[in-house]
Amino acid sequence: MKSSSACRVASSTTILDAMNQKTVIAKLDALLIPLGFARQKFTWNRRSASVVDVVDVQLSKAGDAVTVNAGVLDPEVHVALWGSKPPETVEQPTCTVCARIGELIDGRDKWWQLSEGSTPADVTEAVATHVVPFLARVSTHAGMKQWLLDSAVEKKRYPPPIISLAIIKSLSGEAVEACKLLADLQKKATGAWRTRVAEVAVRLGCG
Repeated sequence: MKSSSACRVASSTTILDAMNQKTVIAKLDALLIPLGFARQKFTWNRRSASVVDVVDVQLSKAGDAVTVNAGVLDPEVHVALWGSKPPETVEQPTCTVCARIGELIDGRDKWWQLSEGSTPADVTEAVATHVVPFLARVSTHAGMKQWLLDSAVEKKRYPPPIISLAIIKSLSGEAVEACKLLADLQKKATGAWRTRVAEVAVRLGCG
């Protein structure tokens, strides 16, 4: 009897990639769990009294490389922005302040090839060296505000970081600046974002 050719045979490279992906997760568990993080799939959360720290591993579309994203969610800012409590597991795009690991290393996007045997150790070292200190740096309103200002979010088109900056300014006692930032954004925003900016302005007491 002839053997069927319908089943795809996994190449040695595919197997190695899968093994290294699991090793990346295991090594990051060994680093992050002792620091107070808990993992759901490829996302780690660490909750404190004031913020939620987030680290996640992102797989490339081809499935052959990984990168790391990080962020900090401030529940008070989240409620003011979205009008609802944060989800139980916080994903990085939901964060008040976000960064990709390459941005923290040298300002360029960074991916590690899963075919490289050193990738699990290299990723873990980069997270320990760059991501963990970043999370500590932006764990306060002052740190978040400085990161958003340094990132020049006001000059970019994506509204959430600009709205978050306005909310943080308001919470920090800079109500006039916060309301002005929202007013300027509302002139540029369209559609649902224009409505969202108006809702936040009401929550912050902007006249």
